[in-house]
Amino acid sequence: MRIIEISLRHATEEGSFRSAMHLPETIAKAGFNVVYALPWMKMNRRASLSPYAVADYHATDELLGSKEEATDWIHCCHDCGLDVVLDIPLNHTSPFHNWLANEGWYARNKQGSFHAPLGTNWKDVFQLNHNNPWVSEACREVLEFWLDEGVDGFRLDAASFISNSALKDWYSVLSQTKHVWCDESNLASRYGFFTSYLNHRAFQLAESDFDAWQDLVAAPADCGILYLSNHDTLHAGLSPREQWKNQYDSMKNTILNSKHHCLLSWSDWKDSSMSYSFLKA
Repeated sequence: MRIIEISLRHATEEGSFRSAMHLPETIAKAGFNVVYALPWMKMNRRASLSPYAVADYHATDELLGSKEEATDWIHCCHDCGLDVVLDIPLNHTSPFHNWLANEGWYARNKQGSFHAPLGTNWKDVFQLNHNNPWVSEACREVLEFWLDEGVDGFRLDAASFISNSALKDWYSVLSQTKHVWCDESNLASRYGFFTSYLNHRAFQLAESDFDAWQDLVAAPADCGILYLSNHDTLHAGLSPREQWKNQYDSMKNTILNSKHHCLLSWSDWKDSSMSYSFLKA
């Protein structure tokens, strides 16, 4: 697979589904076969500018456009021979999601307060309680909803935080999906429905031991999806060229010419000196 990661808010000057209708043809002609779209669900922009703080899974971000326009954009991708993988954060929601009205749907600490995923410093989301069967069912319905709208699969954001019982409960949906990605090789091998994973460890290895990273990329064994930059690094204010400096061009050529799946961010593809952030208005 050759994958392009796209934040539709940053892909055109207008930042909408409608203004991005011309992009699938251009992306396909550039040799990509999968579009990995960052979350486009409804947000509460007064509370957070992060698309990973979802306020309604069944609606789209109003700045991007309507759900019908999202469906049209998916169909446009399909017409150009592109699969669409939607990044979907089902581990946590915005504190303003209507699921907060349901008793027991969110995890609580010893003081009885809602909290972000443990071990993170995220301040704009609450951890869901996936041990609650109603939560698990609601999340499964979200997956079914977007599959019905035409997406070809999902990257499950923060999948390592989601309970085993919930992941098993989603098996009936995910096992029939063309693409299901997580962020860990161990998690991918544990569940048969994961088709690949974003190799964060390879990214970290490239930062600490470049020779070892080259050996990994050259190895014939599957090592998931390789990338040099994605939304995490770009939103930290670093462009790909700032991140990797003089090594960037050779590293990009290395992963593109490897036998492994590779992902290019929008900045990798359009302008490696460009950074952007959804955390700025």
